[in-house]
Amino acid sequence: MKLFEEKSPKLLISIIGAIAIAVVLMLTNKGSSGAGSKAAQQPVTQNASSESTRIELLEKDLENKLVQNLQQMTGVGRVQVSVTLSSSLKSDFATSGSVTKKTIKESDKAGGTRESSEVTENTQLVVPNGASQPVVVMEERPAVAGVLIIAEGAKDPVIRENIHNAVKTLLDISTNKITVQPMEGV
Repeated sequence: MKLFEEKSPKLLISIIGAIAIAVVLMLTNKGSSGAGSKAAQQPVTQNASSESTRIELLEKDLENKLVQNLQQMTGVGRVQVSVTLSSSLKSDFATSGSVTKKTIKESDKAGGTRESSEVTENTQLVVPNGASQPVVVMEERPAVAGVLIIAEGAKDPVIRENIHNAVKTLLDISTNKITVQPMEGV
């Protein structure tokens, strides 16, 4: 009984420490959706042709929006736009996981103590029943690598500058990624 009373404060401190670690782990995961789930950034796992098709669709969508906006500007006239994106799509997938931390304190007959910790993390993608793809939490568009605008009114330096500024503002890209040229035969 005396041995238990001597180890009782150490045992109590160990238990309090383990509870404190558990609370910290729970608080760090509190911002995640669901119990123990978090979003992990992983590359989209699709075949290359599907990925390039999605990027081409994004490029065409941007091109169409730019054409619609630029044609509304005074003096621009007919417009042709080509947009190139720099990378593939980036997706964040929902994951479910748990973290287990175990601390063991040992003491020997000579009065020496040894403490060892073991952390086990288990993370899995969340895939709804019957679905073949994991749940996408967020999808980030790739950055614009460059834009070429060919416009009827681009022979006029003022209109060319206006087109340049409009594209810079609409896409939030640096000016060195934008080229504005006059349309042939105008």
